Amino acid sequence: MASTSDRLPAPGPGYGRLLDKVAVITGSSRGIGAAISRAFAREGATVIITYKEQEAQARLVAADCGSAMVCKMDVRSRDDVRACFTTARDRYGRIDILVNNAGVNRTADFDKLTESDWDYVLDTDLKGVFLCCQEVLPVMSDKGRIINIGSLSGEYGGPRTPSYAAAKAGVMALTHCLARFVGPRGICVNCLSPGVIENEFTASSMSGCVRETVRSLLLLNRFGTYEDIVGAAVFLASGEAGYITGQTLSINGGAWVR
Repeated sequence: MASTSDRLPAPGPGYGRLLDKVAVITGSSRGIGAAISRAFAREGATVIITYKEQEAQARLVAADCGSAMVCKMDVRSRDDVRACFTTARDRYGRIDILVNNAGVNRTADFDKLTESDWDYVLDTDLKGVFLCCQEVLPVMSDKGRIINIGSLSGEYGGPRTPSYAAAKAGVMALTHCLARFVGPRGICVNCLSPGVIENEFTASSMSGCVRETVRSLLLLNRFGTYEDIVGAAVFLASGEAGYITGQTLSINGGAWVR
């Protein structure tokens, strides 16, 4: 069952900053992807919801967004990605915005992490972004937007997330490389790097003392929310960010390492 934060932000009147834009958000059946989808729809975008397994939840998000398209897609499969993007192009004429949000994590101490878990995380979180970026370019409009979702782990490393941290660091580097390549087309490529977000995972994985230790490393002394992320996503997807590319925007409450 979705948590309260999974259901935010609720659909409602926006400001039309993404009016007539066609946006694909990968992994958008829940969490940050669902929140970004609702925010984009609120700003006037036609939102294409993608999911790997949670079709029922994806259709709930699509209903919130007034979306006409829900797409089953495993970002590790080039065929899946190409089929989804081609269908979007055939239906809407082009894709204007791609948000690479789909991701997984498997935690373990470095010496206990299995090769299969490493491959699973890297294939989804890094290779998946690579495939989506490659496949969207033929169907993306000039002056389009690509937003990759990174993580605080990719900047500082995580104590039990070596594969996830490596993948997200790779996403940041890929962002810079792609921004150079598509700059002549006016396509802006940026990365959003969230810090610790309050959700079901953090609630279940952090004991009281761990929560307090982590929170003490945040200058704002609180965990983030989905609402803290979506404003930046809307901004980077909009015309207001037309001179911003190749950047990583960290949204982490002032995380620091002492």
